[in-house]
Amino acid sequence: MSWQMALEYLRTLIWPAVVLTLGFTFRKQLASLFGRVESVETPLGTVAFEKQADAVAQEAAQIESEMAGQLAAAGTTQPEEQDTETPETPSREPQQNKRPQGASSDFSDLFELAETETTAAVMAAWREVEKALKAAGAKHGIARVSSRALANMGLLSDELARSVEDLRHLRNRVVHEGDILLTKSGARSYITAAQRIVEALELSQDPRFQALQYERSIVDALGRAGLPAEPGYRDDEFDAYGQTPTGTKIAVEIRFRRRGVLQMRDIDKVVSKLPSVAMNVLIVTNAPLSEEVHEFNRTYDARPQCEVVQWQGDEDTSLLVRAIGRLAG
Repeated sequence: MSWQMALEYLRTLIWPAVVLTLGFTFRKQLASLFGRVESVETPLGTVAFEKQADAVAQEAAQIESEMAGQLAAAGTTQPEEQDTETPETPSREPQQNKRPQGASSDFSDLFELAETETTAAVMAAWREVEKALKAAGAKHGIARVSSRALANMGLLSDELARSVEDLRHLRNRVVHEGDILLTKSGARSYITAAQRIVEALELSQDPRFQALQYERSIVDALGRAGLPAEPGYRDDEFDAYGQTPTGTKIAVEIRFRRRGVLQMRDIDKVVSKLPSVAMNVLIVTNAPLSEEVHEFNRTYDARPQCEVVQWQGDEDTSLLVRAIGRLAG
């Protein structure tokens, strides 16, 4: 073997030998480092994740604050459980706004968990959001609930639904996409965002707030159905008023229900004043219609005209279109 070949072998073997020697010498320090690898990440990725989580937290807090302000302005509060046959509508009397009973989830354990298990803390925080979504869906008989499904029914604002989806995306980056290795501060930011969203979700399930949200959704849906409408004032006879392109004026009564079906006795007051009303009337509800109400729709032929429609989301807008067409004819 020539000395040149021997030198090449030496060069090839020296670095593995050095690495093995250092590894054996500093094995305890290396084990500690790899134990903490979950909290190490490239600076740009860490900053991006943490900033996104902080942005979601700020947006959710703002949404919650706006909801609380809307409830206070409407003079509403969390009502006692009412009889299943009694429709729930916003109160006309000013009262102190309160949080729903049982709100809000305790996230203190998750902040502690983030000090040692960042990924586990993020997953647990997202489960709290899922739990809040399922609780909201259960109140309305939705089996496969999502933020978008609740928003489509007018029971969740589009802004809050987007915040939930943003948080879901961040969770998926950590768990599925694997492009995030969490720092403790990033995990804490995520938990804070989840806590703010859960608090906003809990407040959004206040039935008085849901009634207000549903009314706004109906006004928007009426516009898409060909009846540009404006909400009525507190002392008005109806909740909204609109006019078709042909000039037909239609008054709108909105009945939000948390449970049960809409009975004739729920709309008797509206029906009783029809003879003195100078415009046709559309009654819109989120509740299923009883057979009595279906019979009313089939047989009522007096003037002014009146029709009752169930609207639970965009998929029901065609029902509004047909009802408006009949009332305008």
